[in-house]
Amino acid sequence: MKISDLLPGPDARISYDEFVAELFKLRSSLSSPVERRSASRYYVIGDIHGDLITFRRILERIGEIGEDEVLITLGDYGDRGPYQIETWTGISALKQVLRERYVPLRGNHEPDAASVPYPHDITDKLREKFGDERGEMAYAELFNTFQVLPLVFLGNDFIALHGGFPIHPFSLDNENEVRRSAHEILWNDPFEGLGFMPSPRGIGFLFGKDITVKWLTLNSKRFLIRGHEPAEGYKLNHDGLVITVFSRIGEPYFNRTAGMAVIEGENISFELFE
Repeated sequence: MKISDLLPGPDARISYDEFVAELFKLRSSLSSPVERRSASRYYVIGDIHGDLITFRRILERIGEIGEDEVLITLGDYGDRGPYQIETWTGISALKQVLRERYVPLRGNHEPDAASVPYPHDITDKLREKFGDERGEMAYAELFNTFQVLPLVFLGNDFIALHGGFPIHPFSLDNENEVRRSAHEILWNDPFEGLGFMPSPRGIGFLFGKDITVKWLTLNSKRFLIRGHEPAEGYKLNHDGLVITVFSRIGEPYFNRTAGMAVIEGENISFELFE
């Protein structure tokens, strides 16, 4: 089946009970902060931020996910966009059907109580949709879902995560270290220098090419693919060792192009959507 058919339409009537049930099913399908799977082809989608229309177009381009393929989304499903509730409902539906062939990674807009981003307006969307009391209850269920989304995916020769490498490298087989480093994994960004420095975001760090090389060498991977930063579809840092994919269009970023990466063997290509 076409995976785009799993997304609700922009005019879908999603009740409180339906939304909460989808979140429960999504949480029930997740268990580890680190996901691993070898595949012949990976499709990687960056930040969505409630842009259901572009998300659907990207999934339409993919068509179907084969038994030896994996779909990865890099986090930031809500906040800013008009279809945040519908996007979350679609994320759950994709996971229920594709199971291990779909990995919904956590972004910094899926926060814990100590690192809430700005804006974090999905709370407003939930109250508008379900009323104040049920909106707060729906957010509590969504917040619990944030906490169990995987932080890292390990492919054949790449690492996928939302933000960036922590400043102190470790083996990504160590799931306890991954959990302890969640803030940096979700918030860090690359910069074209060496070492690290505090991030202008006010949380996390900027990491240089030497940090990237240490991480990739220690974990025997060839490159990092991540989201977190606006781009015209994609951008490269650290001589191509760090690839950023951004998959939504419009304000407040005002980018004209969304992107998707396709990783097949040693080759990586990009699909662009305007």
